[in-house]
Order: sequence, then structure tokens, then C-alpha cells
Amino acid sequence: MVHILELPDFKPHCKVTIADVVLDLSYTYAVESGVISIEQLSRTLFAAQGCTAKTWGKCLRASPSAGATYPLQAYVETRLVEGLQHGVYQYVSPSPFKHLLEQISNKLPEGLGSFTVYFEENFEKTTGVYGRRGYMYVREELGHAVQSIILESSALNLAAKVRYVESSSTRVSCYVDIGLRGVRLQEKSFPVSSLPDPRPPSLCLEEAISIRRSVRKYSQAPVSSQEVSSILLWSLAGEPRPYPPLDGGYRINCYLVTRFVDGLRPGVYKYEPTTHRLESIGAGDYTRKLADACLSQEWVARAALNIILCTPSTEDLAAEIEAGMVGQNLYLSATSLGLGTVAVGAFFDDEVASVLGVSERPLYVFPIGRQ
Repeated sequence: MVHILELPDFKPHCKVTIADVVLDLSYTYAVESGVISIEQLSRTLFAAQGCTAKTWGKCLRASPSAGATYPLQAYVETRLVEGLQHGVYQYVSPSPFKHLLEQISNKLPEGLGSFTVYFEENFEKTTGVYGRRGYMYVREELGHAVQSIILESSALNLAAKVRYVESSSTRVSCYVDIGLRGVRLQEKSFPVSSLPDPRPPSLCLEEAISIRRSVRKYSQAPVSSQEVSSILLWSLAGEPRPYPPLDGGYRINCYLVTRFVDGLRPGVYKYEPTTHRLESIGAGDYTRKLADACLSQEWVARAALNIILCTPSTEDLAAEIEAGMVGQNLYLSATSLGLGTVAVGAFFDDEVASVLGVSERPLYVFPIGRQ
């Protein structure tokens, strides 16, 4: 008989914003064992895989998925969760803001901290639609889910550690240990920059998680350079960055193709996370060329700007997970400012790189605009 435990319905109540969270990140603390409330456990799981809406009979989840194929299944190993027997549980969110755990083992799991979240990938769900490109999409989706855990555990004043075991083409091993905060391992620093100071978010983090959607229709009103600065600051800036390095280092470079941004001329820019600065590498409106490289997806052409994530490596699969981590930050930052974006993974790699004038492998394109 399967033991089922209903978790508390998810209702956004944490007043911490993404701007607050990136100043005090969970992964910059040592993870210690201690009793965690079931509320903290449930909110962390919901941030990664919870159902936020239902359309055409299918749940839309807190983390985006290519074509809503949802190849990930979340599991949690519990050791010290108040009111919950230790063991291994499958996480299920069958309808908006409702979720539960199904126990599949009552053995005490080894591990760090109070509980561990991990994911099982069913690549065929996505590769059956997108072919071999789907392997990258699954790894990017894993990055989105892992980063949501990092952000929510930060908001809940917990510590988290991502354990990454090198991927194969058909398997990913990534675990997130969560517990009480021990000593601080890293201090977060933000650079002084010529870019405008960030604009305060209009939503708290949990509200942004709850309403995040993939938005493909934009007005032709410009986005401000202050909003662009905010998105970049909360997604990529500083040392360390607002997401943990996998296997000891960061692999993602960031580029912008701007069209309607107050205070920025149309052109191609490279973003430098450690200094929070933009370097102009091409003047003029390259948006139509970028859209053509993205299989003529019109939302790329109509966006006020596009953010492109690339990696210098052609073989490093961890870069694809990292792109998803940055992508979740971009989604939630844009949503927190009332802007819209969508993750675009369908494009001709060489043509996107040519538009940017780089010899790197593009992983994601994020058009951003006013709704």
C-alpha cells in the first residue's frame, strides 16, 4: 500500500524579492543537519515542480519545459523533516497549488542536511518531439528546477548544496542537499557599475514563481536601461554569481541584442558579470537577423531586446544545465518587473553565433518585452 501525504497548499506569503535573495544565497552557507518544517519542505518542492495553472487538461509547472513535455520527476530523500517519516518520496502536484508526497521507501537515506531533492529524467518525452535537440532541452529544464530550489531555499533562510555528477548524453546526476545554515562559505559582492541601479521588483519571489509564464506577445513600448540592469544584476552579476557553479566553475557567457531600450543604442553587447558592464561589439539593429537565425520566430523580432546565453565549449553538457539556471533567474527577474519573456532553444547555432560575431555555442535566446 502506497503511503500518501498531502502537503499544505502553496500560497505565496514570503515577502522576500529576488533582489533580496541574490544578496543572501543559500548555497553560500554550509549545510547542517537539523529539523526542517514540512512547510519549508513543501515550498521548496513547489518552487521546482509545482503546478501553477492548468490548461487543456495539462498542468503548467513552476519551472518551464520545452513544449510542456515535462520530462522531469522530482524525488525527495527526507532525514529530519518535522512530522514526516524518514525515507524516499515521489513528489506529485496534480492541480494548481496542490501537491503531495508518495512514499516509495522508508529506509533512512544517507546524505547531507535535512533532506535532498533529486530528479529522474525521461528524455524520450522531449526527444520524441524535438529529436536529439531534446537532450539539451531536458538538461536546461533541470537547471531551471535546480535554480528554483536555490532561490526558494534562500528565501526560507536555509542552506543548500548542489552535488553535480558529470552528465552523459542520456543521463544527468544532480542532487540538492538542503538543511540549516552553518558558517558562511562565501560573501556575495556586487561591482560598482556605470549601468543604472536596479529597479525595485513589483512582486515578491513566490508571487513571481506562481505567475511565471512563457510570454510571446510584446507591445512595442521600450524597456528601460534600469530594467535591463536589474535583470542582468539578479540573473548573472557579482562574485559569486546568483547561482552555484557546477563542478567548480562557470561556463556561460551572456550577450544582448537590443532594439528598443531607453538609454542603449540598438546593437550587440557582451555582458561582463564580474563588473556588471556592457561592452558594445556591434552597432545597429540585428534583431531581424537574430529572428531569422531562430527559425523566424516573430517574438524574437518583436522583443525590445534579446538575451543570448552561450558557452565556449562545444562538448560540456554541464553548460546546458547552467544555461537553465541562468534562464530561471531571467524568467523570474522579468516577471518580478512586470515584463515578459520566453526561453527559445530552437535556432541555427552557427547563424546565432554569426549574428553575435562570436565563435561560441549558443544555448538559449530570451526575448524580453512589455506585455
